[in-house]
Amino acid sequence: MLIRMSNTDESEEQSLERHFIESTTLHGIPQQWDNARPIWLRGFWFLAFFACLGTGLWQISLRITEYRAYLANTKITLEYNNELQFPAITICNFNRYRGSEVSDEDWPYLEYALFAEEYDYDSYEDDGKFEQSSFSYYALFENSTFNFTEFTRRAGFVLDNETLLDCKWRGRPCYAENFTHVFTSYGNCWTFNNGVDEDGNYIEILSEDQPGAGNGLYLVVDIQQAEYTESLQGNPQAGLKILAHDQEAPPLMDALGSAIPPGFYSYISLRRNEYKNLQEPWGKCDQNRNLEHYWEYTLSGCFIECKLQHIVSECGCRPVRYPGEATECSPRQSATCVKDVITRLNDGQLEPCYCPVPCQYIEYSTTVSYGAFPSQSVAEEAEAHFNVSVDYQRNNFVVLDVFYEELNYQRFEQQKAISVSSLISDIGGNLGLFIGASILTFAEFIDYFVKKSLKVCTSRKNQAKEKGHPLGNKVKDVWSVSKSS
Repeated sequence: MLIRMSNTDESEEQSLERHFIESTTLHGIPQQWDNARPIWLRGFWFLAFFACLGTGLWQISLRITEYRAYLANTKITLEYNNELQFPAITICNFNRYRGSEVSDEDWPYLEYALFAEEYDYDSYEDDGKFEQSSFSYYALFENSTFNFTEFTRRAGFVLDNETLLDCKWRGRPCYAENFTHVFTSYGNCWTFNNGVDEDGNYIEILSEDQPGAGNGLYLVVDIQQAEYTESLQGNPQAGLKILAHDQEAPPLMDALGSAIPPGFYSYISLRRNEYKNLQEPWGKCDQNRNLEHYWEYTLSGCFIECKLQHIVSECGCRPVRYPGEATECSPRQSATCVKDVITRLNDGQLEPCYCPVPCQYIEYSTTVSYGAFPSQSVAEEAEAHFNVSVDYQRNNFVVLDVFYEELNYQRFEQQKAISVSSLISDIGGNLGLFIGASILTFAEFIDYFVKKSLKVCTSRKNQAKEKGHPLGNKVKDVWSVSKSS
């Protein structure tokens, strides 16, 4: 009796490959390997499968390329509220220094004080102004106790009972004490609803619950043109500069705001806009960016601190309207070194300011409309009420009515054009559409390769055992005799 032995297990009726081909959910594979089909039909399925596979991979590569472009869309929504937080309102007089507060000893300094504050502009026509003066700058300033801050606070625009003739918040009286002082390029400015008092203590931020004129802030301000000391080279206009801004943002009065002339009733309607930006690589905001002198990161605060850092580094001093504890710049330093630093910064000769857009911030857009004030029909009543002539009112009175146009706001939110979940969905959709593949299809491949690996390992292990078995040579001899017979 002849015995036949083999190193492979042939008990399975079909190979792993045949089982995988016939059972896989991947479209087109079983049709290619079905021997019952004509060769031309199997060839058709072969071409169709690889054509679909190539098209699907091409579509997937396009989506991956689009994802890696890190594009962003902006979603705009209109949100309605029962009330809206009212912005901070900063007002400045175009006249920086009042003539009645400039003493005989101050007058020689005034020209230099006005000129020294014009360091934010690229102007060279006044170069050498100090040296060309009819008297010596050094004799005037070097041994004097002149102080920019003290002079500006004393002689600058003051909002008090003489200049704030009327103030109402939602129809209720308000007062000069409800305004806080701030230094800007216009000297003394005053902010309503700033969220802090003069001592730096937090106070409640006001809100408006009714839209329209008369439901916000109403002011009558006397700009006192008789006190103006400006020249054509300074601020030749008369009136107020007004800016609505977020409580966290310092007012950039030289770049933003609206000019309001005297002799008009000015309606200033507000709209609130909220912005939410993405970080890199989809957006430009930097969530880790902080400021040294402000609690919240804002563009205006960033530009102020950037300029301040350059000025302190180059000049060793701080201009009066900038925050910090550095030594205050003298008029000569402001007119020479500070102005030179700002000019070089604007020309790109110094390291530019890195001020990315905030990840979240609030802006207020304003629409200003005017009506003559006072009208002829109320002229006599206005004279009796304010105890000044109509001509004086038309030359000096600025009437402001600041209010929300609607109790809604627009939200601008950056969103990823293609998110990770969208990319995965697109990849899955293309694979499913063109070749019928899914996550479970990949599980089938894993299952096949695991079984294949285990079978190969088992086969090799059995072969190794047979080579070392004492009956191994006898089995070979028996198999040889069988073949020869």
